[in-house]
Amino acid sequence: MPSAAPPPVTDSDTFPIDASAVDVAWHNDDQNVWFVTAQGTMGHFEPRSPWGNTVFSPGPGITGTANSLITWTGHGAWTFVTDEKASAFVRCTTDGQYQVYALNGATDCRALALGLNKDGRPRLVAPLISWGQLAFVDTGGGVSYSMMYPDGLYGVSIAAQQRARYWLTSPKGKALVAYDAGTGTFGSPILLGVEPRDVAAAPAGDVVWVATKEKVVFKYTVADGTLTRIETPFAANHMLATADGTLWFVSTSGDAVGYVLPDKTRAATIPTGQGSRPSGLTMSGDSRLWVALSGRRALQRVSRHRLAAVSGDDQKTTVGQHFPKPFEVKAMLLDGTPVGGQKIEFSVEEGAGVFENGEHTEIKHTGSQSEQLGFATSSLLTPLKEGPCPVTARWTESDAVASFTRLTVNPQPGRADRVRYVSGAGQTVPPGKSFDNPMKVIVEDAQGNTVEGVQVTFRILGENMASFPGGTDVVHVPSGADGSADSPVLTAGDKQGDFSVEVSVDDTWVSLLLRQNIT
Repeated sequence: MPSAAPPPVTDSDTFPIDASAVDVAWHNDDQNVWFVTAQGTMGHFEPRSPWGNTVFSPGPGITGTANSLITWTGHGAWTFVTDEKASAFVRCTTDGQYQVYALNGATDCRALALGLNKDGRPRLVAPLISWGQLAFVDTGGGVSYSMMYPDGLYGVSIAAQQRARYWLTSPKGKALVAYDAGTGTFGSPILLGVEPRDVAAAPAGDVVWVATKEKVVFKYTVADGTLTRIETPFAANHMLATADGTLWFVSTSGDAVGYVLPDKTRAATIPTGQGSRPSGLTMSGDSRLWVALSGRRALQRVSRHRLAAVSGDDQKTTVGQHFPKPFEVKAMLLDGTPVGGQKIEFSVEEGAGVFENGEHTEIKHTGSQSEQLGFATSSLLTPLKEGPCPVTARWTESDAVASFTRLTVNPQPGRADRVRYVSGAGQTVPPGKSFDNPMKVIVEDAQGNTVEGVQVTFRILGENMASFPGGTDVVHVPSGADGSADSPVLTAGDKQGDFSVEVSVDDTWVSLLLRQNIT
């Protein structure tokens, strides 16, 4: 029966429901988030004030365990219930009426998908794990089956734009397998080398993601057949691939939502709270991500806005010298749509640095046209103290944040104290020939920090043994931003023998002698 879920007390994006959900799905028919419990009881949450939720009590004869949920436009919400003796597809209409479509025996099923048959008509697709075959439910409730797949089946996903091609996982075969609805045949296995679990196809069908029993997911690029291995902080269960190329996933053992951004090779997480046990996820019509929290009898809403760090991380500088590059972010909706004209606040801890406005914060706006749509770029940041210098970009009209955490500030170097050898000594050439490589040194202060902009002197010891360009035996080279200085290339004199090049810095007592040979 319906009940009004009160606004959450401690978390503005967590909403109580009257059940412990194991999976969720967005329903276009009523614009609600539907959920299912482990016992196969279904209900829905209304994602609008006053946040009502309804749990529909099933009729007699529906017992067992459910793992997944799918909504079917015009045909209600569906789950699969199984116990030791029987299995059934269970449908719940938008007015709360349950209908049961029983199978002839017991088998487990952990995933459901919507596809097309060979005639282009919609049908529900379910891999039956212990039977090793697919079950199909048509719009009238009729159930049919595929041929058996000898290595077994587990997960299923069907791309929205390629609904006659079903993607399946085969645990025994350690493979990803495609099924052609037009011919009713399984394709050649795409070997993974590990036991797969859930699968998620991107809407365009160009990328397929495969979860495993371990903390690893695979990204399969259909066009060229490449597999990319990506480590995850926890084993992925339910997965969702969005149109912008992002993979979302959850696990009851992770207490977080995991995601892999487009073109990234590592996963990141959004914490959902200790003991929350996220168990399913779906995207609503307004591009918000909704997560079932089985440990809290609640749903959590992930912001429909995303702020991605584009460039500017992983930089180094010294106190008082600005970082070489600005910080750039991109404002997007959860589905990847860029958003222009948005206010972005770049900030650093007060006292840690200042932007070109002389303050530790500054406001920029995302571009609104062509290639700059959604992008915002800070001015250059000058750090005021050594150590880490994290920068935060905050989308002020939303709760989206991007961080730049790999920024290092070295102490401002003192006066030049010494030169340190790097390379170029010990070379041997015939008389009259040029040496192969320049001599390279680094200028350091007393603490070992590199020093920029001081004159390094290279002086040849030994009359007529060698010369620098122009016939001189002395050259002065300024040290660069990293403290290094390279000599011009030496040319050997006409006689054989050994000689040294003295390398020194003005106003220091320490010098180097770099030995060279003419034979």
